[in-house]
Amino acid sequence: MKNGIAGSTSWLYPKSIGRLFLLEFFYLFVLATLYLPASTADDDKQNYAIASREDRFWSQVKEMVWGPFRADFGGQFRLRGEWGDGFSLKGYDPDGHDDLFLERLRLDLTLRLKAGPRLFLQLQDAHAAWTRYGDDDFPVSNPIHDVMDIRQLYGEWRRVGGSPVGFRIGRQQISYGDQRVFGPGSWGNTGRFAWDAAILKVDTSWCESDTWAGSYLEYQPDIWPNHSRPGFRTLVNYTQLKRLPLRLDLFYVLKDDDRHPVAGETGPGGLHTHTVGVQAAGTTLGWLDGAATYIRQFGRYGQDDVRAAGWNAQAGATLPLPWQPRLGGQFTQGTGDRDPADGIHGTFDGVYGGRDIFFYGYLNLFFWANLRDAEIDLKIQPHERWQVFAELHRFSLDQARDAWYTTGLQPFRRDASGQSGTALGVEFDARVVWSPTSRLEFMAGGGYFRPGRFIRDTGPAARAVGFFLQTQYSW
Repeated sequence: MKNGIAGSTSWLYPKSIGRLFLLEFFYLFVLATLYLPASTADDDKQNYAIASREDRFWSQVKEMVWGPFRADFGGQFRLRGEWGDGFSLKGYDPDGHDDLFLERLRLDLTLRLKAGPRLFLQLQDAHAAWTRYGDDDFPVSNPIHDVMDIRQLYGEWRRVGGSPVGFRIGRQQISYGDQRVFGPGSWGNTGRFAWDAAILKVDTSWCESDTWAGSYLEYQPDIWPNHSRPGFRTLVNYTQLKRLPLRLDLFYVLKDDDRHPVAGETGPGGLHTHTVGVQAAGTTLGWLDGAATYIRQFGRYGQDDVRAAGWNAQAGATLPLPWQPRLGGQFTQGTGDRDPADGIHGTFDGVYGGRDIFFYGYLNLFFWANLRDAEIDLKIQPHERWQVFAELHRFSLDQARDAWYTTGLQPFRRDASGQSGTALGVEFDARVVWSPTSRLEFMAGGGYFRPGRFIRDTGPAARAVGFFLQTQYSW
């Protein structure tokens, strides 16, 4: 940790840069409040005019002619302040407290030829202040700090020569479906997953299919450009079927890593696992919606056989009432290891998604591994520019003798005897989103966690509370 700030640049001091970010955040908020008034019936025309001026301004950097290319310049600037008591960046911490001020800038450039190929570049600059953690606390991959690096750089050509076949090759972000299984983890300041990968794309009248191989990035502020994880390889096929009354996706994932040994119950060794799954989602009657995901895993974990599974089922109803309330419920299970000495690895690994976004509570205390999560959701929309969300989670272990896992899939606490039970606790989360224009968004929210018996019996236990305030501008 260096001067209490995530970074190694000597001229950045926590108080000065923290106050700078706070003033910048306050300036943006006041500007939006004064310049973009709340959307009432009398203000709609004014807001529309502001949005039109905004669109006209940014249109000057779209469809620019650069010789044979058409060029688009875009980006996103995000600021977020976080306050946490009873938890931190590394998870549950009953006696701890951490504050964060996060800044992230992404700059995009797209070059397109008329015939179809395009080149995409995205640079990312991410910094943090106020936190008690520094670069030395994240030796493998830094979730909050990365200095102006190449996050994406790829070439893409869809439907080559009018055929259904295309490709995308290079450093890229990849996500599918609801991001529960494959997601970039963009809530994190540097993002969870970006890939050095090659994708073969097939798009026909009955399916859209991606087959790709690659390795994910590790974020290190003192290395440029960032490297992908050495020795790790993945092979994926993700296929979405068309011409159906619902979205139906099928997928397969191979993970292979012989360079980073894992500790199996019967001995250490490499990782070689296969994942097969299906995800479906749809609506009916115009007001009922539902979705389901089911996944099986098999292969080798060290010297152990892998037999694991994960699933999620959810349903909701949007009522024909003012504010369009949607009430929903869902249940998620990621299997745990039933017997820590039988040579069978039963802990589900979450594939490549469901981390540090709004799946398993805003406080990010839990992950889709040895987990059961019963959830009730509420969403209301008081105005077209305002949305309010609330969630209530009841978390428990799937298997009492397996561990409670962090979002990094690391065991945090374990009672190998199983005598501490499975009750992890209850968490309530809520957030409010205001979008004055299509490009500017403000979000405020927080969560409260009350620990259950397993946590109380296995170590220090206290409630955890967190709040955040975020502003984001995209162009």
